[in-house]
Amino acid sequence: MKTLALVGGDLALAEGGYRLLTGAPRIRQDLALALAEPYGHDSYHPEYGSVLAQYVGEPLTAELELLVRSEVVRVLQQYVAAQQASIAADALSGSRSRYSHQDVVRRIQSITTDVAYDVVRVTVSLTTESGAAIKILRTVDL
Repeated sequence: MKTLALVGGDLALAEGGYRLLTGAPRIRQDLALALAEPYGHDSYHPEYGSVLAQYVGEPLTAELELLVRSEVVRVLQQYVAAQQASIAADALSGSRSRYSHQDVVRRIQSITTDVAYDVVRVTVSLTTESGAAIKILRTVDL
């Protein structure tokens, strides 16, 4: 499934139209947007987004690191569940799947967090159904 590419919050242009993303770049953008969007901000999808922004200004503790990690896990699980629900709905309706193998997350390999001063760096490694390995780095400034 293709999606519109965003650069700095704006639609990215390509020759003859808008740039489209699929595969690893699409998954990276989808997850970056989900982690940056405030939880509950989208009235049509109230469970979309994350609470990472709520941790800004909190003292860096082991507990905070675990909270950040668990929030990333929650967002990833929601993303995978939404993909699976769409695939199932397409199959039940007899429609061709809107996802290709390169767009579907097969497995979350690892999630690591690294705390340094007032920043938490989260690294997510995952594999798609096509076997592609994807690494996503997200920095949370506290």
